[in-house]
This record gives sequence, structure tokens and C-alpha cells, in this order.
Amino acid sequence: MTTSADIRSLFVTALKGATNAGQSVYSPFDWPTSPSSYPLILVHTRKERKVSLGPNTPQFDVYTTVEVVARTKSAAQVGDAGSAVALAAAETLKLQIETALINNPAIWADPAGGQRIEQFTSVDSEINTNSEGDMPMAELAMSIEVKFYQGPELFFPIPTNPLQTVDIYVDTAQPFDPNGTYSNPPFPSAVKPAPRTSGPDGRNEGALTITLPQ
Repeated sequence: MTTSADIRSLFVTALKGATNAGQSVYSPFDWPTSPSSYPLILVHTRKERKVSLGPNTPQFDVYTTVEVVARTKSAAQVGDAGSAVALAAAETLKLQIETALINNPAIWADPAGGQRIEQFTSVDSEINTNSEGDMPMAELAMSIEVKFYQGPELFFPIPTNPLQTVDIYVDTAQPFDPNGTYSNPPFPSAVKPAPRTSGPDGRNEGALTITLPQ
């Protein structure tokens, strides 16, 4: 069963080593803040929305928004040349991130069988630059919405009584006893009263007990 946390973890794994940020791909609680570590990528799932597939059964199309933030820097140069370098690096990271994530079998396919996700429903991107100080920087902010399914097995378990045995009884329409009356027939509502012109007559003509699981 897919969760938003699964998607975030899969994104981090897929991005490591796949872009110019190298292994500098981080999730919440281990985010570096020093520009000396740039370029880097930060991954977070801030938003999730469940859309019911109908009444009575807890089945949902789930839309989770993964925020991917990439930060780059450049040495100071004449005019805005440093910002242009940082911007170009952020644009390159954007393409590398999309290539690493979209259509990646490690994200789509569940090793246990089936699919983890159904669709990348949208990708929104924004790049900003800052040329102040002696280290021009650029920041790429991507919001990637992913759709997947969640079913009742993920939610509160409904108590059940497991099926342990199956008893099979045979009381045929032919042959039958036209006049007999038998006590405790297995299917009393099906027995025709004597005298009768066809069965069932109330006799247990054969039985089989199946113990589960086999």
C-alpha cells in the first residue's frame, strides 16, 4: 500500500546521484542551510488530498504534493553574470530532476506486484535568483503532484470470523423416499412433506467436511 511517506522516500533515492547535486539530496530534519553545501536538493511532502471513490467502502484516489527545492550558487562576477551562472545551474537541475523521477520504474512499480503510483498529475516549477552579496544564488521550487490508490486494507480493520470449516450435505431430488419422515434434516425448509412425488426427502445421503485452510 502506497503512502505519501513512501513517495518522498522513493524520490530521495531516485534523485541521489542522478543530478549535479550528487548525493546532496535531503529530507526533513536533516536539511543543511550553509551555501557551502550547494548545489543541493531538498524533498518534502507537505500536502495530501484523498478523494473518495464512493460510499460504504474506504477507497481513495490520493493526490500527494511533493515539494522539491534545489539551490545553486556561483562565484561573484561582474554585473549579474554570477546570477546567470546560478540560474543556468538551477535550470539544468530542473531537467535532471524531471528525468530522474518521471517514468522511473523504481517509483512506478511495486516489487510485490502492481503499481505504486498511477500518474504524475502535475509539475509546477519556479526559479528565483539572488545576486546580493558576494555569492549569487538561485533556488528552484518544484511542486510535483502524484496520484495513487489507497484501499480499505490501510484503514481500521473490521473484525471478522475466519472461515474454518465447510460442511457439504447431499439430499437429492432423485432418488427419494415418497413416504418417509426423517428427523433433523440438513435443509429442513427444502424437504417436501410426505407423501411426496420428488425429493429432497430429508435424508442425509452424503456428506463432506472441508477444514480450512487447506
